[in-house]
Amino acid sequence: MPKNNEPPNKVEVNIVTIPGDSLFSLARIFSVLNIEDILALNPGIINPNVIFPGQIIAIPSVAPVPPDAPSSPAQYLVRPGDSLFIIAQRFGLTVPLLLEVNPQIVNPNIISVNQVINLPVTPPLPSPMETIQIYVSVGETLLSISRRTGVSLQAIIAANPQIVDPNLIFLGQIINVPLSF
Repeated sequence: MPKNNEPPNKVEVNIVTIPGDSLFSLARIFSVLNIEDILALNPGIINPNVIFPGQIIAIPSVAPVPPDAPSSPAQYLVRPGDSLFIIAQRFGLTVPLLLEVNPQIVNPNIISVNQVINLPVTPPLPSPMETIQIYVSVGETLLSISRRTGVSLQAIIAANPQIVDPNLIFLGQIINVPLSF
């Protein structure tokens, strides 16, 4: 039974954004009544009209199709036209790896629009208040993330002391991008 008049099955999902996503569209999909509820969970979002592809955004919601597996620090919202193969390609993964972190998917040929699936990450990092987190996708470098976000390469390197060689980041790695440029 829900406490304090909360909706049943209230969850928080950590969606990795793709080009074309907006806080408004994510709020609509996840039945969040106002953007302020999303902003409250994401203090790193200064301008609600500016989010970046690959950014991990926490969304308070009754998930359309929540994963049965424990939540991952990064999750993907299935869009029209997606298949596990396409999602695996987008993030440089394999279908078997996606199936491994999503045991709720019984048939790899059947996924639904607005279904939330877990993405494997290495390693999950704490998110300091003055940063946003970006999921490293295929072909990305710290320099390309710097250019996309407008944050200097030196600032990104300083916010990620776990990265030994700035020329070597890994697919699925979560990196911190500082807000003060």
